[in-house]
Amino acid sequence: MESKMEKSTPTISARSSAEPTSRQKRKKKILKYVRYGALAFAVILLIAHFIWNASGSNQWELVKDENGVKVWNLKTPGSNLVRVKATVRVKSRMAGMVKLLEDLESCVDAYCYDTKVIQQIPSLPGRSATYVRFKFDIPGLKTREYVLFAEHYQDTGSKILEINVISAPNKLPRDECCVRVTHLHNNWKLTPLKNNEIDIEFMQDTDLGGLPYFFSNIALTEGTYEVMHDMQNLMNKERYRNARVDYIQELREH
Repeated sequence: MESKMEKSTPTISARSSAEPTSRQKRKKKILKYVRYGALAFAVILLIAHFIWNASGSNQWELVKDENGVKVWNLKTPGSNLVRVKATVRVKSRMAGMVKLLEDLESCVDAYCYDTKVIQQIPSLPGRSATYVRFKFDIPGLKTREYVLFAEHYQDTGSKILEINVISAPNKLPRDECCVRVTHLHNNWKLTPLKNNEIDIEFMQDTDLGGLPYFFSNIALTEGTYEVMHDMQNLMNKERYRNARVDYIQELREH
């Protein structure tokens, strides 16, 4: 009888060791919940994407009003990216603003570099058109390279000047160093006022490339605000305060 009990003991012990412990059961349960949670999160993100893509009033909506700078977003149904518009009033002559926006030597103040005029296009008096290239660094991401076609027109009566900038990504061969920005359509409108003041309106329709659209939308909105907020500090610099641009007409005060 003792012999039978001794033989049966190893069998019972082997079965016991094969059974999962309470810790293993708990671990499996947690992993199951994690998988279900990840799946639920993915479904929520997908639903949120479709809701965001279909949303939008196609109207400018004010999203920020601070320190004299106003920023609007425009969301079009079917597009993931927003367009951004901002306004500010600065103390400056027109020549100072144009030097900042069109003189490639001023690119350093806009945090861009490696600038080059590709081609100057002959145009009528009061107008100009140029192909330019420059690079811009985004921390943690590959360098962005811009190849752009820029044109401006100044009204001889009101002296209002508009600068229209669009991407020309195929004007030059691609460079492996950088991400070529392929979608950009920006516009500057400078309205001179009395006492050497200017109302600035800046609109951006830009895809930075390689960024999730929710990050890109935040970057464009906040970046546009910072650009406009810093504009007066730039115009206070001597090279802009005393700038002379031959093809620009200043508003004469009567």
